Amino acid sequence: MFMVSNRVLAKKILRDLRRRGAQVAAIAVTVLLGVLLFVASYDSFRNLETSYQQTYARLHFADFTATGADPVRIADAVRGAPGVARVAVRTQADTAMSIGDTKLLGRIVGLTEPAGVNEISLAAGRLPDPAHPDEVVVEHHAAQTFGLHAGSQVRTFDGTSWHTVTVSGIAWSPEYLWPARSRQEVLGDPHGFAVVFAPQNDVARLSGRPGPDQTLVEMNSGATASEHAQVTRLLRDAGALDVQTKADQPSNAALHEDLSGFSELAVAFLALFLVAAAVAEYVLITRLVLAERPIIGTMLAMGARRRTVVGHYVGYGLGMVLAGTVFGVLGGFLATSAVTAAYTKAVGIPDTVVDHRPSTAIVAVLLGLLTGVAAGLAPAVAAARIAPAAAMRGDALHPARPDRWSRSSTHWHRVPVVARMTVRSLARGRRRTVATMTGTVLALVLILASVGLLTSMRSALHIQFDEIEREDATVITSSPSDELAAQLRSISGVTTVEPTGLTPVTLSAGGRSYSTTLTGLVPDTTMHGFRAPGGGSVRLPDTGILAGAAAAKQLGVSVGDILTVTPTAGRPKAEQLKGLLDEPLGTYAYATDATVTDIGGTGLHGYLLRFTANANRDALRATVTELPGVIAYSDSHAMQDQIDRFLGLFWAFITAMLIFGTVLAFTVIYVTVTVNLAERTTELATLRAAGVPLRRLTASLAAENLTATLLAVPIGLAAGYFAAWALLRSFTSDMFTFGLAFGDAAPVLAVVAVLAAAGLSQFPAARLVQRIDIAHVVRERAQ
Repeated sequence: MFMVSNRVLAKKILRDLRRRGAQVAAIAVTVLLGVLLFVASYDSFRNLETSYQQTYARLHFADFTATGADPVRIADAVRGAPGVARVAVRTQADTAMSIGDTKLLGRIVGLTEPAGVNEISLAAGRLPDPAHPDEVVVEHHAAQTFGLHAGSQVRTFDGTSWHTVTVSGIAWSPEYLWPARSRQEVLGDPHGFAVVFAPQNDVARLSGRPGPDQTLVEMNSGATASEHAQVTRLLRDAGALDVQTKADQPSNAALHEDLSGFSELAVAFLALFLVAAAVAEYVLITRLVLAERPIIGTMLAMGARRRTVVGHYVGYGLGMVLAGTVFGVLGGFLATSAVTAAYTKAVGIPDTVVDHRPSTAIVAVLLGLLTGVAAGLAPAVAAARIAPAAAMRGDALHPARPDRWSRSSTHWHRVPVVARMTVRSLARGRRRTVATMTGTVLALVLILASVGLLTSMRSALHIQFDEIEREDATVITSSPSDELAAQLRSISGVTTVEPTGLTPVTLSAGGRSYSTTLTGLVPDTTMHGFRAPGGGSVRLPDTGILAGAAAAKQLGVSVGDILTVTPTAGRPKAEQLKGLLDEPLGTYAYATDATVTDIGGTGLHGYLLRFTANANRDALRATVTELPGVIAYSDSHAMQDQIDRFLGLFWAFITAMLIFGTVLAFTVIYVTVTVNLAERTTELATLRAAGVPLRRLTASLAAENLTATLLAVPIGLAAGYFAAWALLRSFTSDMFTFGLAFGDAAPVLAVVAVLAAAGLSQFPAARLVQRIDIAHVVRERAQ
């Protein structure tokens, strides 16, 4: 009767794992990296979301922001409705500002005290004193950008004259955790936008607006989806032209777009790492089972239960991943604190919540252990099905009959011996070949997914700032004039000047609405390119408008349909949709300056400027803003710095993925190669005993492995392209539209990196061939 204890089998597992220390360590590191990234990134994502929500709850962030009609009447319509907690009205106005030597298009927002919706949280100073009507609170991003503090002065423009106001305090706002002007301008020149808060009674005087223009609604935390839907209907029935939900609020949407994509990357890359580890484990345990067939047969013949054999070899899989899983969770806990603190500090979130959630650790541990079980189960079941007598006789160790490909290769007399050996080995060891190819495919998927995200976003920035927004700066004026245009053209470094107009509008059709900016341009503009979906270009029509494809999708319209265009402080006007646009950043509408004038409303007018290649941009900003009539200035190139800041965590994550992808490629290929080599020890020893030169053997092995790697390259490239495309879709919305763009160099470099990893893995394999003890193998085989 079989009486071997579990303790003895456990010792055998530990002994065998130590004997294969290099391969086991490589697998453990792969699992460690995957688990660490998952725990750190997913818990950081949850922490950041909790931090946002804590700020939103503390400052009573509005669930709905309604504009249009009479805000007071709209507020009365929803006040007291089921699920409604607070209702407030306020004025919000975009107006020119002057901070120091910088002129910009800022925003004045009315404080909602005592209703208390969208409150602000003071970081320094105090709220404005009612006894001093020229005091404001500055949003903290603007304060950091311009170096403002309590006592600093800011000038605001009401349309006819300038007002000087004093900063009484610096504050955070739930609406501007990320300083986004609108969904179309999530990323912009940090010196081109600033938000100040003032008592509601003072906003009209400072901005020139006659009265409130927004209704804010906060729902109870337990409000149901039907209650949210009912409030939306009440707002629209009361005359609200546009109803913006909390999810669609620009700052909130931008931050969640960033974090949601980040969390999806974490899950996707965890899956890639664990699958890679599972493949390497499967190969290792399968080869172990083949080598121990006589031992397995003896165990079964002595009465061992088949479930004992299954459990024993599954134990190898668990043993390989256990250390990597545990250390990955511990490392993830440490990284979570660092990532959360770094992100909240970079963005400027007032409430930072750092929690280490046991649920995330449990999921990571279970996934890691499941990887070990899944990898070991198939070879373990195969081991349990071995016929004891056949295994003990070694019948199953006889070489397989050569297939047609192997037989035909014997007649290739003109083909070098190394090449023939390579072809026969690839054909006869199909599982070996498939395992090597699978490792290559996984490595290429990880590298190309990372590279694809990086190159696609860089390509999107190139399209946005080189093909679409061809201007270098935008100047807003109090009143355009030929004299001012001539002064701008006369400035050294300015090559082209074109008039433009910017009008906030709401596009509506079929009961749906979308708020955006309508940009007016000269018919033959050279400052703006119009890119059609799928590539190509669109011409600015003489009548009608062009709009982003994302807006048309939300409105459910297509080219040729009629849209209702309602400008701020203007009347609705019907315009035909003449074409759709594909722009990476934002979703805008465009028309000729004559069409925009005909639509009317309250808008801004100014000029688009283009500079020489070597222009001093800071000097030009200073020169232009000093001109009489210039009330705001925005540098297009400064947006790229803001984009890098917004995507800072993303760039770091992708860089880490590129490094880990190369490591993963080496790990999987190294484990596969060395394990395959161990399986063929008898064959290689026999060839060496027969006088085959060592150089020829190592060359044959290297050729076999590199050929299997090359065979997997087309599959890996296709899978990598698909993975990159799928991940890019997680970042796509009306705020960002990214098309897959690898370029020519990226796929080539990815293939080179994988081939280099495969080449490096041949060096330890060659040393193993050199260390084969021919006499020992022959004696072992003869027993």
